[in-house]
Amino acid sequence: MEFKYKINSRLLILLMLGAIMTCSSYLMFVYQPLQLIIKKVATLAPGSIFLKLWSVPPYNVYIDAFIFNVTNAEEFLSGKEKMKVQEVGPYVYQEILLNKNATFNPNGTMTFEPKRYLKFRPDMSIGNPDVDWIISPNIPLLGITASLRDSGFITNLAVSTISNALNSKSFLNVTISQYLWGYDDKLVTLAHKALPNWINFDRFGILDRLMALDNATNVVTLNMQPELGLASPLLTEKERSSVYHIHRWNGSPGLKHWGYTDENQDNKNSRCNMVEGAFEGTVFPPNMPENTSVKLYRRAFCRPVPFNYKGKAETKTGFRGMTFEVDKLFLATPEENPDNHCYCPKDGCLPKGLGSLSPCYYDMPIAISQPHFLNSDPLLLEQIEGLKPDEEKHDSSFLLHPELGVAMEASLRIQINLDIGQTKYNPRTKPFNGMYLPLFWLQLRLGEIPGSINALITVLFYVLPVVQEVLIYLLGLGGLALMSGSALFSLFFSKEQPNGRLSFRGEYSPIPIIPINSPYFKPDIRILK
Repeated sequence: MEFKYKINSRLLILLMLGAIMTCSSYLMFVYQPLQLIIKKVATLAPGSIFLKLWSVPPYNVYIDAFIFNVTNAEEFLSGKEKMKVQEVGPYVYQEILLNKNATFNPNGTMTFEPKRYLKFRPDMSIGNPDVDWIISPNIPLLGITASLRDSGFITNLAVSTISNALNSKSFLNVTISQYLWGYDDKLVTLAHKALPNWINFDRFGILDRLMALDNATNVVTLNMQPELGLASPLLTEKERSSVYHIHRWNGSPGLKHWGYTDENQDNKNSRCNMVEGAFEGTVFPPNMPENTSVKLYRRAFCRPVPFNYKGKAETKTGFRGMTFEVDKLFLATPEENPDNHCYCPKDGCLPKGLGSLSPCYYDMPIAISQPHFLNSDPLLLEQIEGLKPDEEKHDSSFLLHPELGVAMEASLRIQINLDIGQTKYNPRTKPFNGMYLPLFWLQLRLGEIPGSINALITVLFYVLPVVQEVLIYLLGLGGLALMSGSALFSLFFSKEQPNGRLSFRGEYSPIPIIPINSPYFKPDIRILK
């Protein structure tokens, strides 16, 4: 018997197309191509879009400066009243960050040099810093005298004599610009000439000194491939496995001004004086687990600042994120927080809420705190009137995009203070003895999410996931529909032909089925062309 089939080429094409669509749907479901796109686009890698954005961050970063103006200088000096201060500000500066000379190293690290510049924003400020005046304690006089308080009689007497001869005042009337960026001071000029290795500046401005340290030579190395095992054993498992953490800062994994040594002399190296494992603040690991903590390091802060996971939140534009807030114990005493044991100055630990910065600032007794002595020893608030700590206004936090690892909102607030201690033989500084003087506080905050980051987040994490999900279902259902439809069409709409022939509709070619007993199979028959 001979059977012949009619093969419909269009149905065959539809069957093949359905199979391709179904396989594509399955492969997309299994391999998630969107994650490959995100890894390619949103990773710090040579030539990536994310690297270009990171090199010249499109964020608007602002520094709001609030200065404490003394309102009763004469009454305080006479001993009649406590010092009274009034907060003046904000005076807003826009910070411009450039991450220069990014180099990817063979050992899985990346080295770069950050540079920061400030530009005054009059449209966001309360006044003109060039014409707004304040009364401030004489920081150079108090700072130099306080830094020499443990020196001998002759040294202290000499400083007292020089300050009297120069007619240095206990309080100064200066503009905001002079206070922040520098003014001529006879004592500073003399100290710079006599001791240039110690006082390496001839004009003193408190924000100028902070930015000078931030913009000193800083070569930062980030760990881009933690799986290679370069991290220090002093780090926790989470810290060692976190991409983008600081591997070296100016060639060292630790802070030598807090006792870290490359040879680990006297076993002084610890988590306290390590900078490795912290983050420089522009990028964090994606997909961090909840209930985790991170440390931020900026050289002007002199030490890493720890932040703990608080919970989930949303931005004003509806983006979901992870909220981190500053650790309440980051300025606690070593008895309350053992991780702070290395931050005590030579003459002892500071009260709760204060952290010494003296090794970073010419060994002057500068101290960091939260604004208005938030979360500090009540003693600090008893010394001065006019301070009103408020957790909502003075605490620090940031909102992190979980998948991209960049901050969407941030407010980092710090206050700079002067630890006077017990000065000697100088009547101009004696009224300040034992005080912790608040000088000013800063708020580092992010402006609105820039358009490029907004578009990147929207496309990668809101648009493309929906597109991928729709494609998976459309391809899967469409492919199954094409295959089943073609099969059903061929089954129900084909006609049985005479002589045992079955056919599909349409043009066809007969395919003969040759019986086994056909004479064509006889070996003695030769097939000729």
